[in-house]
Amino acid sequence: MQLDDPYKRRFARTLILSSFVLLAAILSGLAWFIAHRSIPHSVSLSWKPSISTSVAGYNIYRGSSPGGPYTRLNSSLVMGTSYMDVAVEAGSTYFYVVRAVDKTGIESTNSDEVKAITPPP
Repeated sequence: MQLDDPYKRRFARTLILSSFVLLAAILSGLAWFIAHRSIPHSVSLSWKPSISTSVAGYNIYRGSSPGGPYTRLNSSLVMGTSYMDVAVEAGSTYFYVVRAVDKTGIESTNSDEVKAITPPP
């Protein structure tokens, strides 16, 4: 396309400017989507280690009411003294207990219960 004609040059500049405006609008919309998407919540738990030398690990339990019933969250023993529950919903209340498990697979009684409230959406 020859741009000798001033009208053709103006049209070409307008077309390029329009393309930049459209690209800016698309990027702005994408930035809005990223900023306003649902941000997942999590609950971080930590506890003091058992003083028993026969502890093999820990099981973490969560309930929706104080005192239970509780559902076990981990599929295998937690070896450390912290756990991140990422399967929580915004605006919910949860109750957690931890049980130590010895080398023969026997669980202790529940730890003290802790309450966690996730922020609303």
